[in-house]
Amino acid sequence: MSQPTLTAAAALLTTWWELWLVVVCGVAAAATAPLVVSYTHRTRAPTATQRRRLAAAGVPPDRVRLLAAGDAVGAFAAGLSPRVGRVFVTTALCAELDDTEVAAVACHEYGHLARRHVPLRLGVPTVFAAAWVAGTQVVPQSPFLVGLALLVPTIVLSVVAARWTEFDADGFARTRTGGEALANALGHLAAAGHVVDGGRLSRHPSLDGRIGRLRRDHGE
Repeated sequence: MSQPTLTAAAALLTTWWELWLVVVCGVAAAATAPLVVSYTHRTRAPTATQRRRLAAAGVPPDRVRLLAAGDAVGAFAAGLSPRVGRVFVTTALCAELDDTEVAAVACHEYGHLARRHVPLRLGVPTVFAAAWVAGTQVVPQSPFLVGLALLVPTIVLSVVAARWTEFDADGFARTRTGGEALANALGHLAAAGHVVDGGRLSRHPSLDGRIGRLRRDHGE
């Protein structure tokens, strides 16, 4: 890089250091999430039967922890990559589903790690921050209006990215467990009121759309 370019980059970093600090803190929070969850909640390893089901589904059993969270029914991925991330499955979810369905849900969540969905989702606000800073150099007299103009496309991009990653994680699980197992799990959880269907502005795609795609790709 030339000296003027380096000088300009340094000026942007120092002038907008609060914004960059927020971005760095967000990445750090996502990276340390597995440790935070493990230290703030009671977790344990899957049972021997569950470990066999997970392994058969292509999910490393040591990446999965059962989470004691009362009556909460759910599962989520934490971390930035499959090597350091974890999949947390609540014990209440294990009580709602059979081991094959639990493995399918865990595989979906592991897909978020394996396909690097967390960094992708973090990239959206990072791009917003970079675009905002760049825009203020073009229109220095109206930094608020620049940020406001970028807000709507950022929200749209965030929703699109989130929905795509859900479908992509479904596809990841489908290739390893078959579409029926995950479709059945989603159907059972929805019937019990544990899964909320995504609306037009939701970051999650519609439940019917997900189940239909899983079963259609399964050959039904």
